Amino acid sequence: MSDSAAFDPDVNEKYVDEAKSAADEYAADGLTELELCAQYCRSCTVSVQRHFHVRSLGEVCRRAMRVGEEAFPLDLVEELAQDDDGDVRQLVAEQLGVLAEALRESRARQEDEVYTGLLCVAFLLVEDDVDGVVSAAEDAVASVAGLLEGHDARELLLTQIANLATCEEEEIRVSGAKILGSLAAVLGPEVSASRLAPLLVTLAGDEQFQIREATTRAVAAVGAAARNEDAESTFETAFRALAQDDVWSVRRAVAETLTSMSACLSSGAFEALVADLFEPLANDVSYQVRVAMLENLGPLISALGGERASASLVDHFVSAARAESGQSSGTSGGALQLACAFNLPGVALAIGRARWHEIREAHATLADSVQWRVRRTVACSLHEVAKILGGDAADADLSPIFEETLKDTDEVRFGAVSNLAAFVREIPPEKRKRHLRSIAGIAESQQQSARGDAVGNWRLRCALALQLDALSEIVSQRDNEEFVLPLALRLLRDPAHAVRAKAVGCLGAVLRNTARGPAATWREGGVGKTVSDLKRMATNPGWMDRQAYVQMCGAFSAQVDPRVVIEELVPLLVMSADDAVPNVRRELAATIATLQANPSFAALPDLRDAVARLRDDRDGDVAADGEGVRVRGSRRDGEDGSGGFGVRVHGVTFAAEVTRTEK
Repeated sequence: MSDSAAFDPDVNEKYVDEAKSAADEYAADGLTELELCAQYCRSCTVSVQRHFHVRSLGEVCRRAMRVGEEAFPLDLVEELAQDDDGDVRQLVAEQLGVLAEALRESRARQEDEVYTGLLCVAFLLVEDDVDGVVSAAEDAVASVAGLLEGHDARELLLTQIANLATCEEEEIRVSGAKILGSLAAVLGPEVSASRLAPLLVTLAGDEQFQIREATTRAVAAVGAAARNEDAESTFETAFRALAQDDVWSVRRAVAETLTSMSACLSSGAFEALVADLFEPLANDVSYQVRVAMLENLGPLISALGGERASASLVDHFVSAARAESGQSSGTSGGALQLACAFNLPGVALAIGRARWHEIREAHATLADSVQWRVRRTVACSLHEVAKILGGDAADADLSPIFEETLKDTDEVRFGAVSNLAAFVREIPPEKRKRHLRSIAGIAESQQQSARGDAVGNWRLRCALALQLDALSEIVSQRDNEEFVLPLALRLLRDPAHAVRAKAVGCLGAVLRNTARGPAATWREGGVGKTVSDLKRMATNPGWMDRQAYVQMCGAFSAQVDPRVVIEELVPLLVMSADDAVPNVRRELAATIATLQANPSFAALPDLRDAVARLRDDRDGDVAADGEGVRVRGSRRDGEDGSGGFGVRVHGVTFAAEVTRTEK
């Protein structure tokens, strides 16, 4: 199409009409969704459109197989797998897993030939000359193989695997090694030990290093599936030989998969394997091998457990945490520190509280890293480490780090704030106040900075608001009144709507956890003052405060004693029916529906009167919302024969059942 034609509305309309007429023609012929998809996959000449339908083929098949009136389109899949377009073949390879699931859901209606046919398609694509096709097919073979039942089908699969593993072409043998690892769990222990293990041993001695590297990653998977004492020595011997390979990429693969060997060896054999291989790999002549081993040291210590993890291994972990790095987190030192920070909670859990002193230095080093990603990772896991240490130890070693984290950049602070309540819960009650003071300072500083930048980092304050409910449960009533309630009120007036919404959702729970008594306590002390402040919002000149008050009343209905809501909040709530701002009045309709879902509020005459005023509102949207509210006891109650009440406001339907009163 020429450039001028691209902007010609008549020409564009022609192409649109042609596409529509094609779809209409297929529909007019009575084609099913699967038949229509097949038509486009075979005949569509517009490349993008054809790719779309090939990509959707798997889901279309699943829907068709559920209905159960159509045959699986194996012939179509076979055609597309041999298409000249490499993108089409890759899309088919990526759909194999979904197609296998479609067959699994309709197994009772399918012939065995369909399963073996799909398996042959998968192996055909494994031998493709496009890397993307091969990779997708390798990943899908195990899913398709899971469909096979019966001796003949399994033998066909094993024959195909043997052909791949012994093929003259190097790339195909690499694929064979990869598929061996994924098939082990599908074929089970007996087949893995008797048929797959010998193939792995052969591939482990292949002259091409790419094949030995792929085999290294498959050994642990096949060994874990076999779980056979007789085969254990076979896998261990092969793995040890690969660890001494002349090519550094093979040894790096050994370093990356050493931990996985714990699944296929006995505890004693695995401990001996680690003792023999770790030091040579950690001190390898290749920098890549050394880094790979140290990056995987944390999971290795966790796999060994505290009793079997030697002091030498832990010392190596501490040394890795001290790895120097430049200003860019992309440097090797930064990557190694990041791996240590990510794995440190697992290491701490493995060695236990008794050996915490061995990695205390590493934790402090990582918390003070020049890399903000490392510090953020430490911040995100402080609460988990605190659970391991508990009590005074957590306070002594982690509280200083927590306080420094709250002074860090917003990206780092977010990690600590998101798990605030979980961390504070592990600190002795008498030592929590200083953290509450620091937390209150975050909201204040954030909102001050937000004045010059619209809403500032609202996500941090939103995360803080989400913590207030759980935090108010674990601190004392006095601390709630001094810190948590004022913080909730501050966030309630935040410039960011998302923060205000979260504060509205948590405030009722915070008040309940602070009052911790009968309804009368809501008029006393800090709780009484807070309730008074909230009631003043109902008449505040700022309409957002008035709207927030209405929203709070709805949220409180599920969080606090209904008597408090009725006595303290409802009288001012119903006044919102005459509010000057339509948004406030519309919010009132949604809140009344929420309140009436609770039987305690269902028959309040004040709510019925408010709904009546909303229905007569001068604003059409408000009146429509009011019409949607059905209040028990009103003249319109039972008009639909349901005897219930409900509302559709802002696209959301609220409903509740009530007992119909016989007239």
